[in-house]
Parts: sequence; structure tokens; C-alpha cells
Amino acid sequence: MKRVTPIVRNQLDTNEAVLAGFSAFLQAVDQSDTQAAARYAAAVLSAYPHIYMLEAARAVPIAEQAAFEDLLRRTYALARTQNNLKPVVSPVFSMYEGGNAYILMQSVSRPEQARENARPNFFGSTMVSLLLLKTGSLMDAVSQANVDPLVHISAVLKTTAGSESDVFSTQTEEAGFLDRLFFARLAERVEISSASQPMTLSFERQLRLGDALTAQTVIILAVLAGALVLMPLVLIRHFKALERAELEHKRSAYLATHDVLTQLPNRYLFADRFEQTFSDWNVYGVPFAVLLIDLDHFKEINDQYGHEVGDQVLRAVAKRMLQSTRSCDTVARYGGDEFVVLIANFTDTECAENRAERMLEAIAQPVATSAGELTLSCSIGVSLCPLHGQSLDTLLKAADQAMYGVKQLGRKGVALTECRAVSGEV
Repeated sequence: MKRVTPIVRNQLDTNEAVLAGFSAFLQAVDQSDTQAAARYAAAVLSAYPHIYMLEAARAVPIAEQAAFEDLLRRTYALARTQNNLKPVVSPVFSMYEGGNAYILMQSVSRPEQARENARPNFFGSTMVSLLLLKTGSLMDAVSQANVDPLVHISAVLKTTAGSESDVFSTQTEEAGFLDRLFFARLAERVEISSASQPMTLSFERQLRLGDALTAQTVIILAVLAGALVLMPLVLIRHFKALERAELEHKRSAYLATHDVLTQLPNRYLFADRFEQTFSDWNVYGVPFAVLLIDLDHFKEINDQYGHEVGDQVLRAVAKRMLQSTRSCDTVARYGGDEFVVLIANFTDTECAENRAERMLEAIAQPVATSAGELTLSCSIGVSLCPLHGQSLDTLLKAADQAMYGVKQLGRKGVALTECRAVSGEV
């Protein structure tokens, strides 16, 4: 459309310019100089191939008078040229030699001249200059400029009498049923303002499946399809990676705070639990106890039966210690065959000793191992907060001294710091 409209407008402007030049020539040419007129017409037709013929009309033959009068009644085009300096256009008509055309005409007035009898008077004082314009030449120019053969272009000429004539209409391949069903039909009208040849150009284009499935569109659709397939896989892989990372983080955090063999808290987590319990004591004044437990003769089990059996014993002891405590208490492996227990929220000293005695009895039960049942015993030292200290190191040292006293008395017993050891059976 952007290329077609200027071409049509240029031809219409050219027609008016040529007609104005021809009219000026007729006013100036000598009344009998037909050779100059022929040369002028040849030059114009050579320069502007779309102009089919130039004529100067003075009279109508008697044989064509009836047809000419009928034309005047239908169009008034020729009549409107009289005493009118502006060009006038006729309707589009069919020519005898084929094709359609229309005439652009303008009245020409010459000053009266003395007639020379020796020379014929071809150009009188009043005449009409005419351009015969074939519509096919305009359609050929439009077809060459239209880069999209699927665009249907039609032109309508508005004549001087106010009627409309079809100038040309290009042929396009008919769209399929599915194209008309699913795709829009684009249409636009362009009005070309011209003093003598006002014309309306209509552009229509039925969108088709091929317009949507261009090479770029196919590539985009392929990329989108690939994205639709790959995106879930990438997301699943991403979330699995996040899940693995989270599990690994939890595992790393667990390994950093727990003993691998017994799954009990290690000394670092025990220290954190101590700080929480100590904070509760500061706020609520609830006392707590620290128990230090050492297995008796555990080295002999490792030496006699091997470390695998020793590990079985440690796991069994850890399980029994957990069963002998409450959920608010903390049992931790402090290293080797040494365990530490945090007894929270007890009422008096006797309560703490009773819990230690219960743990002593649980550990003393026979342990089933791959080497058979083994009998164990342990030594337990008990320290109380705030009675024996207000820090973890102080309480551990106090409990260790109490446990050492049990060892000196023959092991297998419970002792409270700065108190007489309470021994079990030897």
C-alpha cells in the first residue's frame, strides 16, 4: 500500500500536467502547423507510455452525432468543458480495440486570428484537448509495485458528474476455507485527492496459515515447544537438587551436632542444651543436674572381643540411657566410653540421685552382642546447679570428681559431688 498509492497519485498528477501542457500548446501553435502538433504528440507519448492518445476536438461527424449526444446526456463530461479552465474526466468505457480507458479533457480558447485563405485552419478559436488513458497501464504499474501478490487492489474513479467507474481490479488467489474461517480479512481504503481524477484505492488481504507459519514463527514455536518440554525437566532437576542440598545440609548439621555411632548429641550440642537449661534456671529458678557416666572395664571388651563388639555395646548403652530419661532431658556421648546427661526440672537432690540409680540399673542389664551376652557396669558422678557450680566446666569437673570417687570405691555406683558415694553391689 505504501508503494502503490504514490505510483497512482504520480500518474494522476502526470495526466493533469500533460493535459495542461497540451492545452497550452494548442493555444500557441499556428493554425495550420499540423507537423508541430504531430511532433509534440509523439514526444509526449514517448515520454509517458501510459498515455494512449492525444486529441484536439473541434467537431463531431454527422454519423456519430446521435451517439455523441447520448454520451453528453449520460455524462455531461464534454459539456462541462465549455468555458471551464479545469480538466474534466469521463467515465471509464470499453474501447473497440479492447481494454478500458477514460478521457481527461480540457477546454482550450484561442484568440481570433485573421484567416489566411491559402492555409487550412486546423486549430480554430475554440476546441477541447483530450488525453485517452488506458486503465490497463495503471494496473500494470500497480501490479509491479505490489510486493504482495495476495493483496487485492481495486480502483474507483469519481467522474465529473458524480458517478463512479471501476478503473481496475487485480486478481489474487482465492483463500481456502480454513483461512477464511480462522484468520481475519484486512481491508483499507485510500482516498486520492485530485482536481480532475479523484480516485479511491481499496486494499484487501486475507490472512492465511502461511502468514502465521513463517520461518521465524516456526523457530519460535519450536523453541516454545522445547521450552515446554524442557522446563518441567529443568524444574524437577532444580527442585531435586534443592532437595538434595537441603538433605545434605540437614545431614551436615546433624553430623556436626551428633555422634555418628550412637546418634546421641555430641559435646557441642550438649553445650547448647546446657545454655538453654541454664537460661531457664536464671528466669524460673528451676534447678538441674549434670550426670557424668563412665563404663567400667570397657577397654577390656574392646581388647578381648574387638571394636565391632565394643561399638555394639556403646549403641545398646545409648539406647538404654535414652529409655531411662525424659524428653526434656539430654543424653550425650562426650567421648570414648564416657557419657553425660542433663537432668532438667527435678524437685530435690534425692530425685536426681534416683534418676542416676535408675540409669545405673538399666546399663547393668546384659547386652546381646555378636560375641554373646556381656555384662556391664558403670560409674556415675552427679553435680547440681547452682549447688555445685553455675557453668558447664565447673559442673563437669564436680561430677568427674564424684565419679572418680566411685571408681576408687570399686566402680558400679552413683556419687553426688561432696557427698558420700552410694555404692551398688560389687
